Amino acid sequence: MLKPMSTLRFSLLLLAAGPLLGGCGDRYSTLPVPGVPATEMPQLDQSIASSTPEAARRGLGNHTWLWTRGPGPAQIHYSTADGRDFVWLVGERRILAGEWQVDTTADGLVQICLRYPGVQRQGLGTNWTCRPAGTMFTQMQEREGGDPLRFSGRTQAKFVLTQTPSSLAEVEGRVAATPENLGY
Repeated sequence: MLKPMSTLRFSLLLLAAGPLLGGCGDRYSTLPVPGVPATEMPQLDQSIASSTPEAARRGLGNHTWLWTRGPGPAQIHYSTADGRDFVWLVGERRILAGEWQVDTTADGLVQICLRYPGVQRQGLGTNWTCRPAGTMFTQMQEREGGDPLRFSGRTQAKFVLTQTPSSLAEVEGRVAATPENLGY
């Protein structure tokens, strides 16, 4: 037989523990639900819209990046700080030389523009192709500082990438494991 005081203590204990036990449920309520539209992301949208030319130059200059979006094969780029761009396409051994620049449209949109004089490949060509800077950075599969693959000034890769790499680290490992005497 329970004493009245024990029942009161038990009720208070449950009342106090309820928020602690139920507090974990909120983090699962944000998971996507099939058939329900995506939630707007105003902070991300704002950062894309408010990209500055200086931030775009810092974000691309002296960086290696993996691009798997758009037409054509996946691409690995090294963009120098002085506006040169070197790209290695999946399925090719040749490293293509091009240029990059930051442009601001009349309505203030900051864009990153790329071109490859003398090149006509799907997604790459002699004319400037521009994308909003913030969008381009969010759509890059991966980006890291420097030239770990030693693209700068090269015209040939050590080997042909036969499929899209899962990461830059995967390619860096393969490059490091490939002998130097292959005309690289």
